[in-house]
Amino acid sequence: MGDTMAEGGGPAGTRTLVKAALVVGAGALTGLAVEFHALGWSSIPGNSCGSRYRPCPEGTTPTLVLAFLLTFVGLPVLVATVAAFTRVRPGKAVPGALAAAGVLIVLWPGWQAYLWMRGPVLDRAWQAGPDRPASVRGVGVWAVGDDAGTVVRARNDALVAYDSGSGDRAWVLRAPVRETVCAMSERTVDGIGLVALARNEKPCDTVWGVDVRSGRTVWERHITGQTLVYGESGGGLLTADAGVAVALAEHSVHGYGLTDGAVRWTVKLTAPAGTEGGDDVACEPVTASAAGGATTVVVTCYSFSGFRSAYLLTLDTATGEERGRRELPVESHLTSAAVLSAEPLTLLVREKDERGLAAVLSYGDPGDPKREPVTIPLTADEEDLALTAPAPLFAARPVFPAVVAGGNLVVAAAEPGSDDPERVAAYSLDDGRRRWHADLDTTVVALAPAGRDRVAVLGESQRLWTLTGGDGTRVGEEDGTTVRGTDLRLDGGPQLVRAGDDWVIVNSDGDSYPPALAVSP
Repeated sequence: MGDTMAEGGGPAGTRTLVKAALVVGAGALTGLAVEFHALGWSSIPGNSCGSRYRPCPEGTTPTLVLAFLLTFVGLPVLVATVAAFTRVRPGKAVPGALAAAGVLIVLWPGWQAYLWMRGPVLDRAWQAGPDRPASVRGVGVWAVGDDAGTVVRARNDALVAYDSGSGDRAWVLRAPVRETVCAMSERTVDGIGLVALARNEKPCDTVWGVDVRSGRTVWERHITGQTLVYGESGGGLLTADAGVAVALAEHSVHGYGLTDGAVRWTVKLTAPAGTEGGDDVACEPVTASAAGGATTVVVTCYSFSGFRSAYLLTLDTATGEERGRRELPVESHLTSAAVLSAEPLTLLVREKDERGLAAVLSYGDPGDPKREPVTIPLTADEEDLALTAPAPLFAARPVFPAVVAGGNLVVAAAEPGSDDPERVAAYSLDDGRRRWHADLDTTVVALAPAGRDRVAVLGESQRLWTLTGGDGTRVGEEDGTTVRGTDLRLDGGPQLVRAGDDWVIVNSDGDSYPPALAVSP
């Protein structure tokens, strides 16, 4: 009699409910299998991954393993539970609905499980159209605003501003016909950026003050005397701070009002007292950087017989008054001279003498002649620093794979015998010793600041790491954040700019590669 009680009110009804629940559960297993197959296979960029330089995104392997396990378990269980259910409740509609309910119930939990296995991912948010004409090249980049809401990419024929969120062009400022952008300030100050222009084989002697919010030229100055483009790079010829635009020229340094271009001061360069050669010695500015109310200029002096000396000149940015000078520890022509950081002053210096100085120099106070600079050699027993490129891709405003953070110089480096920088190392600016290093097993493509005392490193394997500058701790995922959608879209030395929670990547070659693209969570 018990077996014939009304449905839902006795053993027969209970068995039906249990078998219905089993169908729902089997549908859930099958739904997870289908979902994990779809998510796992679609996560593989370009349908190929697993090599050293193209590893699979985090979570791909466990997702696909679970997908196959659930397939082999879920389908037989689903068939068996549907068959058992139809024996007590004939028909196809109800078991089908129960299985579909199981699939729907599990979709959201399955997605959350996949996100947990996958870890953080940056996907391509936008990509700018190719440069036209194709012959132009990117020569420098500015980030505008605290969160880099606008990124300005300078080409040799124009300045192009991109909205970091959408990739839309905010404005375009074109150079005059036959004029080329040959130099840029390292940053914008109070909404003004500085660019210099030159005609073919002519001096880099026309300076513009540009309002980077509107793309309008607010003033123009023609500098008397040839402005050197040193070492095939215009980096360091222009700088700004404390309401003053500083421009290097032949034998002199000029200060102009940042907002109006009015002449503030001019400093004529002279050789240090006691320099051999006397009146025959002429001195030229090489590179400069302004910060904290002071402008520091690298100066080299020559006579007809060749190199004589080099020194650091520190000026008051507001008045041009000399605050101090000190000799650079070099004895031959400089092949490289670049400012890696204005505060503290950190210089990249290489001289022509193959046994001469090739190092990064850090000055706690460049105006103090008694304090010796901290010297970090470009090549040592442990590694070679990736700071020796003969000609930077971004010629008007070069950016090197090095950042000052946490009291250290954090720089891309290559192990002895390798040509590829596959590690990041940090050297103390207090004593020059290596504090830490991180082997990434992939070539460092770009290195950039990522907030207070943090550094971002983009690897060729499409991974982005965030490291603390002080001790190299990896912030977030140990194996880095997966970056998708950038494969074959980056040239040999792109620039990386943090824009809020997003990242903008800027290429010099905007014909074969996108001029700019962004990735976001």
